[in-house]
Amino acid sequence: MLIQNNLNMDQPKCAFCSGGLVSDIEKNESFCSNCGIVARQNYDTADHQILALSGSDSDLESQAPTSIMMYDISLSTFIDKKNVDASGKQIRGYAEMEKLRKLNKFTISNDSKTRNLSKAMKEIRKMTEILGLSMLIAERASYIYRKALGKGLIKGRSIAGIAAATIYVACKDMGVMFPIDKIEEYIENLNKKNVVYYYKFLLRQMKMSTALQQPSQLVSRIAERARLGGKTQRKALEILNKIEGNPIISGKKPVSLAAGALYLAALNTGEHTTQLRIAVAAELTTITIRKRYLEIAEIIEKSDSANSSEDDELPCSPIACMAKTSNRSPDNLV
Repeated sequence: MLIQNNLNMDQPKCAFCSGGLVSDIEKNESFCSNCGIVARQNYDTADHQILALSGSDSDLESQAPTSIMMYDISLSTFIDKKNVDASGKQIRGYAEMEKLRKLNKFTISNDSKTRNLSKAMKEIRKMTEILGLSMLIAERASYIYRKALGKGLIKGRSIAGIAAATIYVACKDMGVMFPIDKIEEYIENLNKKNVVYYYKFLLRQMKMSTALQQPSQLVSRIAERARLGGKTQRKALEILNKIEGNPIISGKKPVSLAAGALYLAALNTGEHTTQLRIAVAAELTTITIRKRYLEIAEIIEKSDSANSSEDDELPCSPIACMAKTSNRSPDNLV
């Protein structure tokens, strides 16, 4: 078994205990030397070079599939020390072969673009592992980073910041709900302001567009933080479905609409909650929650009056809902 110890500073560490990674190249996996957890299932080009120089009889192509996560997509050329040609014949001229090896190694490591990609791919892999994102997100982020590097957008800017921004863009493209605050919380030496700046910079320079978040996609996360039940969540989704496309809510933040719908749904279902609790869960202010839920209630009241023959029970007005939950008359609440 061929094992490589990844304890240098350039190699990523375990996302759980920060221990050093040990690569088992023959089994194509890396595991933590401290806790033993398998960190990743692929290895980079440096591992390929070690395997080639070790004289292993296994086929490199069968063990090293190409991947955009590798800085050279696993297509680099290495000259081993066997000094034999393709037909197996011995190559004469040991000194000339040594010169070729040194020249090949120099051309690979001396290219600034290659060094940049190598560091960026390690950063993207490390961040996605720490944040618990899938390999598809990492590959999409790597693709975006390569395009940005090809257009000369990385020069003079933070590699880690651009890598974090590409991960956020990849999450947006693939419809993964990922709050940008997590990057600042779990990744060192990065803050939300820089990541947002690089995110907008990439969208502007590369002429990219990401899909807008829908309020219905945020209901579950806010309800979980506010500890609201499934009945309230379903009612909030019904409310959002009824007000979809209304011009009154045009241009409003999706998270504020989701929070307002949740508060109105909680009033309608009788589940006890407060505007402050939902505001904290949605990272908004109570004033925003109050404005949004009043606007949503107004839209539903107009829809209720226009469709009075509809059999489904529609959410009540804010005053009526508060009266219903507190067993008081609406006149006493005004």
